[in-house]
Amino acid sequence: MDGAPDVVRLPVAIRDADVLHFLGYPEGHRPPIRTRRHIQGLLDEARSLSEGRGIYRHLPVAAAGEVGLESIPATGLVIGLVTVGSGIEMRATELADGGNPTAALILDAMGSAAVEEAADRLGAVITSRLGAAAHAPAASPGLDFSRDADGPVPGPSCRISPGFGRWPLQAQAPLFERLPHTAVGVRLLPSLLMVPRKSISFAMWLGSVARPVAGLSGCDRCGLEHCRYRRARRGGSRP
Repeated sequence: MDGAPDVVRLPVAIRDADVLHFLGYPEGHRPPIRTRRHIQGLLDEARSLSEGRGIYRHLPVAAAGEVGLESIPATGLVIGLVTVGSGIEMRATELADGGNPTAALILDAMGSAAVEEAADRLGAVITSRLGAAAHAPAASPGLDFSRDADGPVPGPSCRISPGFGRWPLQAQAPLFERLPHTAVGVRLLPSLLMVPRKSISFAMWLGSVARPVAGLSGCDRCGLEHCRYRRARRGGSRP
């Protein structure tokens, strides 16, 4: 990693629907008016406390095993890290200690929504900057990376993180070794948890036949069915 790391600033809106999602409300369900008022009353504060920033690094496919991933037919691999800082979680702790657990819970959900949004935004930056790599000549002769069963592949695959699917949580350590994590103020504990907590490490394949990103949300196309944060599919169930 030569030179200064390219830190990407990631402003977040913290959408109401995302906050409700992390509070556990089913999609389309309207929460009690008291909860809605709590959310509206905390949104501006949560936005002011969020400091979204991220970094990423482009790796060759051959390096996948070094970070605990199984290689797939692809033209490249991107690893990344995003955070929204510690402001939200510190404020949530203050609220809980001050006898306001409801506000603390809602603010914590806002932190989760904020960092997921930041990760989606960094994914969009990667798609914009490196998406052309998806159409570079394939490493394996005879493979066509321009289409999958659902049509053209636009670029990077859906985002995956250590601890999800078949990617072990232990991959956090080699992932952090390859990322300038101190540039965004994130450190890895011996327990493999990140500080600040509202941080996400991830990988995305380039030019692969893996399910690609759909806009700023990967749930519609992601193949990980058993995910606690999985959203309902738009337009019905998975075919």
